[in-house]
Amino acid sequence: MTMRWKLGLALGSLAALLGGGSAALARLGFFHEAPPGFRVGGHTVPPGALLGVWIDSRRSLLLDREVTIATPQGFRRLPLGELGAEVDVGATLREARRVLDGARGLRGWWSLARRSREGQVDIPLTFRVDRTRGATALAAFAPEVYREPQNARLDLMNHERVADVPGAELDPQATLDALEGSSFDQGEVIEVATRPIRAPFTLADIANIDVSKVLSAAETSFSLFGTGAGRAVNIATAARRLDGWVLAPGESFSFNKVVGPRTLEAGFTYAPEIVDDEMEMGVGGGTCQVSSTLHIAALEGALDIQARSGHSRPSSYAKLGMDATVAYGKVDLQFRNPFSFPLIIHAYLPKPTVIRVEFLGAEPQAKVSYTYAINNSEDFYRRITYKPHLPPGTVKLHQKGHRGHEVASRVVTQWRDGRTTERFYFSAYRPVPEVFWVGRDVDESQLPELPEGVTRVQRRNFARLPRAAQADAGAQPSSG
Repeated sequence: MTMRWKLGLALGSLAALLGGGSAALARLGFFHEAPPGFRVGGHTVPPGALLGVWIDSRRSLLLDREVTIATPQGFRRLPLGELGAEVDVGATLREARRVLDGARGLRGWWSLARRSREGQVDIPLTFRVDRTRGATALAAFAPEVYREPQNARLDLMNHERVADVPGAELDPQATLDALEGSSFDQGEVIEVATRPIRAPFTLADIANIDVSKVLSAAETSFSLFGTGAGRAVNIATAARRLDGWVLAPGESFSFNKVVGPRTLEAGFTYAPEIVDDEMEMGVGGGTCQVSSTLHIAALEGALDIQARSGHSRPSSYAKLGMDATVAYGKVDLQFRNPFSFPLIIHAYLPKPTVIRVEFLGAEPQAKVSYTYAINNSEDFYRRITYKPHLPPGTVKLHQKGHRGHEVASRVVTQWRDGRTTERFYFSAYRPVPEVFWVGRDVDESQLPELPEGVTRVQRRNFARLPRAAQADAGAQPSSG
């Protein structure tokens, strides 16, 4: 295809785009030549170039020009074309034609040429924005911009009302308005526009909550001795984050979202926690006792339990099936307020060794009864773990063993209006091995007899002993 045919096709396509034929292009000044130095969009039109052809040739280059989008998370650069921006060749030509037509006669032409050479003439490019394409591109920024609103809450310990904090979400149309009103210059920054999200519950909404009325309550106890000191710190920290939280009618609650990550920076400390099937020290141990107590209170108050997982082993502070384990980012406790009135969570320590959770704001709405049945049980086993840091001959009971259980739970709710509903759910508690930590030169016959029903022994880390020491210890391949 010859260059002439290519130019003809390009002119034909542009004529169709602008809604007319060659006559329309001529009226716009498409075939005009510009005086030397004549600038459009900051660039000089080359001598002898047809004005319209040159502007259209720059169109694709301009659409690759990047604009900086500012969000609360930082800055991102996107091509103008990706944001739906398009050079309006027709509008730009009309403005250029207005300037050219103003240079009447030879004197006017020379005056325009002089001002062009001196850089005084620069026709701005006119852009238009495809708002549908632009909104689609901006949708990718929505997660970076979104900020969840925070309900107003009561600080029940300090007797203060804490104001709500509106959230924010992306306003794509306002952002596109800002883009259309920009100069489209290289390096220009467009700030993402947002619109506020009203918190479900404001200060005005909580003013009439009667905190003297208790919908339901639950409490569990814990120890302060030994490793219990760390658990006590974590229990108190988690309780403070829950206390005063307002749950609007129909609103769902997430323990992990409200309490947040269990980190040293957040006020949590080291305490025993379940890892696999043994207790190990970790940051936040004991937080599950708060979630379990909260779950019991929510269950007793006839709230809708949406997500609950049992521990891998029975908990000493809760009935089988009533515990609720949590792990930030992995396992959550979630429930919903099914009532037409708001509730306030009151979580506190009435005694140094007791955590109590109350739902305030109304009298009990139903009578709730909880029962459970053990469908199946499984014996535990003994685990002997060699610990090189222990003195030779040492035998230390690290963990007591417990049988595993499959538990079926039944919740019957008798409502004030005469309705009766029931719910079933299941929990699986794995067997907890009896764990002995031993040093070198231990004769396994010196260990206590296997508990009744326990026939299996598992050995760990014995491969790290010298071969002769393995024989002395009576180490055998693991039986489980």
